[in-house]
Amino acid sequence: MNENNRIENKASHTALMAVIHRFLATYDNRIKDKGPDNLAFVFLPPKARFFLRFAFFRTVITKKLQKKVPGSYEYITARTNFFDEIFISAAKSSIDQIVFLGAGFDTRAIRFQHLTSGSIIFELDTSTTQNVKINYLKKSKIHLPENIVYVPINFNKDNLKQTLLSHGYLPQKRSLFIWEGVTMYITNESVKKTLSFIKDNSGYSSMIAFDYFYDSVIKGTSDSFGAKELSESARKIGEEFKFGIEEGLVDEFLKENGFILINHYTPQEFEKKFLRRAGRNTLGNMYGFAGHVYAKLKG
Repeated sequence: MNENNRIENKASHTALMAVIHRFLATYDNRIKDKGPDNLAFVFLPPKARFFLRFAFFRTVITKKLQKKVPGSYEYITARTNFFDEIFISAAKSSIDQIVFLGAGFDTRAIRFQHLTSGSIIFELDTSTTQNVKINYLKKSKIHLPENIVYVPINFNKDNLKQTLLSHGYLPQKRSLFIWEGVTMYITNESVKKTLSFIKDNSGYSSMIAFDYFYDSVIKGTSDSFGAKELSESARKIGEEFKFGIEEGLVDEFLKENGFILINHYTPQEFEKKFLRRAGRNTLGNMYGFAGHVYAKLKG
């Protein structure tokens, strides 16, 4: 099965794995106030939802995940907090539009709906993943806020501008684009096309937040913590990494594509900000090759 067909016929494996990690975090007493995604359980298969209620099975699964892909649990826990923080800040500023590029099983539009009454939220993803998500939410009787617009799209085939405009997106409005766990799976050309779309089709002072891997991971030369294990795991499920930014060159990359850096976290800075409490790391080491960006349009 080629990549286009696989994407259209199977809900994202990586999206499901992220859900499992976020769910496990909701029980983790080492995390202040525990994991923030209290709706992650909704997307678990019924058997997994049943067994993972018990501490024994959660411990077994956590150990297996840590052995298979070390640093993934810590990384996703920190990443969730990073994007939550940016989403909340934008919502509190009454930003006009929030666009999730590859929303997966994201729940921010529901979890923080008390903050977003003045915003329209567009969730873009393949129809397969999106339908699974909506069905799980409805089965769990989760109220879907009226300001969420679900936008089915095949990023490999469909025109992003036409698709968004046809669902009510307004290019002149100030917007936040959230691009979580996506860039590393698409080509350099696709990344630049997406940034070009945002630059040419969003209002003054619009922003973007995204994560990325160092280019050395894509080339297979990285010896950073978790790099080889994660790359092998991604290859086995047919979701190989394709895009990266050379370490230390993210500011230059953003300027070339029409953006100004607001904030950037190296892996070490990210771990310090989102995993440490009272000066110590309460969970463990996250990936040593993932950067996180918050940027705005030039001019």
